[in-house]
Amino acid sequence: MNTEHSSVAARYAEAIMDLAQDLPGMATETILTNLVQVNKTIAETENLSKVLAHPSVSTGDKKRMLNELFADKINELAMRLLELMADKRRLALLLPLEEEYRKLLRTRQNIVSASLVAASQPADPLVESIKQKLSTKLGKHVEIDVKVDKSLIGGAILRLGDQVIDGSLKGKLASIEKIFVSV
Repeated sequence: MNTEHSSVAARYAEAIMDLAQDLPGMATETILTNLVQVNKTIAETENLSKVLAHPSVSTGDKKRMLNELFADKINELAMRLLELMADKRRLALLLPLEEEYRKLLRTRQNIVSASLVAASQPADPLVESIKQKLSTKLGKHVEIDVKVDKSLIGGAILRLGDQVIDGSLKGKLASIEKIFVSV
């Protein structure tokens, strides 16, 4: 995603988040669910993304299409957002908007995402222990996405934001190789 799209999507995300926070209930989470649903529907419906992006299809026709597809499936605020984006010819930003909104919601909920890539599936107690230690250290709720990559040979790699802790055997061997090559 280019930075212009990302910054415009971030502005839309902040605006819709501010509006959703003023609504009762779990409106902020509902908006995210609605954005996921809209993007999934657009991706799974043949040619819909092409029609919504096509400049010769009028804004009115796009809004009618969106209303037919989503008016009874998403909340009113999300529907108004789609209509606004159609009016402003910004429907191509729906996927970046979802990503930016998710990031903003997680930040406001004090949630941090981490990635743990291991050579074999780690035991649940180990993952919970890592999660607990990170949560305590950061003072935030940590969610860990666990993946298995057998090419690591052994150990694991933990990614938290822009920090990477490489405890994999593959990483250790690569470090040793650099030392030998530099001699």
